[in-house]
Amino acid sequence: MNGKVIALVQAGEGGAGFRSATEELICPLLGKPLVFYILESISRLRPERILLVLDESAAAADGLRSASESVARRKIPLRTLFSGVGAKKSSARTGLLAVLTAASPELRKYRSRDILLVPANRPLLKPRTLKKLLLVHRRERCAMTVMSCGPALEHDQVAVFRAGDILRLIPALASAKKKVSISFLAGLLTSRGLRVGLVEAPGSGEILRVAGRPDIARAAAELRGRKQAVLARRGVTLLDPAATWIDWDSEVGRGTVIYPMTVIEGATRIGKNCRIHPHVHIMDSRIGEGAAVLSSTVLEGAVLEPGCQVGPFARLRPGTVVRRGAKVGNFVEMKNTVFGPRSKAMHLSYLGDTRVEEDVNVGAGTITCNYDGVRKNRTHIGAGAFIGSGTELVAPVKVGKKAYVAAGSTITKDVGPDSLAIGRARQVEKPGWVIERIKRLHQKSRRPK
Repeated sequence: MNGKVIALVQAGEGGAGFRSATEELICPLLGKPLVFYILESISRLRPERILLVLDESAAAADGLRSASESVARRKIPLRTLFSGVGAKKSSARTGLLAVLTAASPELRKYRSRDILLVPANRPLLKPRTLKKLLLVHRRERCAMTVMSCGPALEHDQVAVFRAGDILRLIPALASAKKKVSISFLAGLLTSRGLRVGLVEAPGSGEILRVAGRPDIARAAAELRGRKQAVLARRGVTLLDPAATWIDWDSEVGRGTVIYPMTVIEGATRIGKNCRIHPHVHIMDSRIGEGAAVLSSTVLEGAVLEPGCQVGPFARLRPGTVVRRGAKVGNFVEMKNTVFGPRSKAMHLSYLGDTRVEEDVNVGAGTITCNYDGVRKNRTHIGAGAFIGSGTELVAPVKVGKKAYVAAGSTITKDVGPDSLAIGRARQVEKPGWVIERIKRLHQKSRRPK
């Protein structure tokens, strides 16, 4: 198919629950805008060019720019054209006519080419289905071939036609008083002695038309099944696929086991032989081979090197890197922190804007006080250091190699290597103080008012 077809992608009209066609096209579907999926399928046919016809409101839509990435990777020219299609005032009649009118200047350059017309609101169509449509069209030498995606030939059907034949019809379409639909085009072509073909559509799991927000859930369910089938073939174990969400761009390595109630989003990369336990939420993170993420942990923009263990109930925020063999335990939060090899922070701690070297022990309740009300400040903990429980490290501050910080300390100055730092008030005990206090209160209450 390479170089022998021009793809014309038609925006819809914004179904139920959408303010516009643009909002429909960029609606998230397994972490990608809806229009991405049809562009991806078309790109695999290696067309000579893709023409995407949108309404004017789509000009600045970020989601549309991200949707064209797969097209750009395959070095296929993508041209965006604008028309009234998709606006609230558009009707089915003006929609198809607007698409053809907007695309006609480009189509004139390719009069001898076949034009594949695909609505953007059919995200489940597979490349092999589109390829079959093109093959039948050419084998039967048709002027137009339509895929039967519904009980009638609607205006947003999938079709392929010869550019020259349709260009000659545009004046007649513009002056027509009838509904401009695929069936209307077919009637005009046959009245001129040209052949129109019909191809049976695949199962309903592929020809779903997103006509409103309720259809997003149906499309997502089908895509989830496809994604999970691919992962299973690659050696990933999903213990409960129905209770697992994995975005389209996320990757999981062979031998990894994913437990129920897990959400994996964005461009997450999970290595081989990992364990992802229940109620884990992972976003745009990288997890190395053999790592374990325990229950109810949240990772966002984090990196776990091989052999790490994180959780349960941990939260790693953007910029956090947990080095090989380190352990991060329950109710520990890290942000913009590099946590060194084999280091441990097992309980109830916050490390923000911190660099921790190897073999460090961070005691329960340790806090790096990184924000002074104006700026974020750094904390550096040297290799082999021991941070006692309940410590507050007031940044900017450094703790030297193999230094000890006594439990309950507030550290405001740098601690040298091999030193012991104690930053707490002296303990004072007053025997009998409670009894004397009770006596004073009792005497005070008996005084006449």
